Amino acid sequence: MKGDSIKSDFSEYKDSITGKIIIQLTPSDGFNHHPYFYNKIISNDSKYLIYGNKTRGRRNVFKMDLFEGTSIQLTDADGINDFNVILSNDDKFVIFTKNRQIIRLNIDSLDEEIVYEIPKGWALNEESTPSLSSDDRFVVLPEIASKDLLQAEGDWSIFAKQWGQMPKCRIVITDIKTKKSEIIHQENYWIGEVQFRPMDNATISFCHEGPWHVIDARIWLINSDGTNLRCAKQRVGKEQFGHEYWLKDGSKIGFIYFPRFYGRNASIRFIDPDTLEEEVLMECSNYSHFISNHNNSKIVGDGHGRKNDFIYLVDVKQKKEEILCEHGSSWKTYGHTQDSHPHPAFSPDSSMIIFTSDRTGSPSIYRVDLD
Repeated sequence: MKGDSIKSDFSEYKDSITGKIIIQLTPSDGFNHHPYFYNKIISNDSKYLIYGNKTRGRRNVFKMDLFEGTSIQLTDADGINDFNVILSNDDKFVIFTKNRQIIRLNIDSLDEEIVYEIPKGWALNEESTPSLSSDDRFVVLPEIASKDLLQAEGDWSIFAKQWGQMPKCRIVITDIKTKKSEIIHQENYWIGEVQFRPMDNATISFCHEGPWHVIDARIWLINSDGTNLRCAKQRVGKEQFGHEYWLKDGSKIGFIYFPRFYGRNASIRFIDPDTLEEEVLMECSNYSHFISNHNNSKIVGDGHGRKNDFIYLVDVKQKKEEILCEHGSSWKTYGHTQDSHPHPAFSPDSSMIIFTSDRTGSPSIYRVDLD
């Protein structure tokens, strides 16, 4: 129940490829994962992790001490998307979606406050992850018209079909303090991964969602007042790119680029959001997701594909990639398409990397300490 405390007995194993010690934070017979990789999920002191747990078909949110293994259950409700969870920048609140609502939960008191309720005729789907501004004042969220929403079946079978629906979507910003909301953009294209630019409430990125080889262009920018809509990178020919994220200082957007199709000749690239100039950092292995640490000196990515089940670590200055460990995930779905995705992420102090894997048969959370 909400407020209950549980204790995880950590276990360790040596990675068969690199010899690194991997710490399993949650039990093999449970069902646990951390939220989406570009969300803030670890406290500023790098001590606490926010994560999702599914028990008897019900998903809830927990807070874990990464060194002692003690977890506190933060929520006790149906209809929670345990990937759409964000820890506030001041570490005082957790923002998450529950049914048709955005909820702000006080971590100390566990009191919940409805920040925004989706109006009739609109809905959320798995791609409707909210994003917080750096000052914790505003939350932005993509919505999809209810009439255009196809019913997901817990796997990827609906993905291309939902794109083909060309659904009416919109982006809504809510002032958490005043509870006033504003629609800043609407179009007939599937919208996902809406993100505030760090340190800049006036700029928002979003993506045109769907199979990468058929979407028009993935990465888009818009001002928070709805003006200056622009495509960050036009797609040409058969090239593909995506799983974009902001550097922590907001200076650039990172993405993986494939010249012809997903999985061949990949490279790490950045876009300047002001000039839209593109920078090629280096060639890399085939990552599905990747992200930089707090000072942009390291990058972590998860490999996907045949004989590519690794977590990769990149030294940005030296432009050098190495295998950190195997993640061993099958990438299977367990009711949500993201359940076993590794989604590696740095702690704020860059002392560790957290990832998810179902290597033991069920999704669990792992920690790798960095030298």
